[in-house]
Amino acid sequence: MAISRFKGVVEMKEAVVAAIVSAINAYIEQEEQARTISPKVTPYPEVSPWRLFGRQELMRARTRWQVRRTNR
Repeated sequence: MAISRFKGVVEMKEAVVAAIVSAINAYIEQEEQARTISPKVTPYPEVSPWRLFGRQELMRARTRWQVRRTNR
């Protein structure tokens, strides 16, 4: 009698393991498909010194405006 009780448990464990393995395989396949479909990541372009200088000038003007306003 004891063996028949464990037989059902073993079959259930095998079914659970099979379900887990199939879920993991499906996940891995989806990841591979997404990797092939997604575009390649391009690096950011280098920062132009002129662009950087322009940003600094805009911030400098803003800082001057804020200082003038607090002194009033």
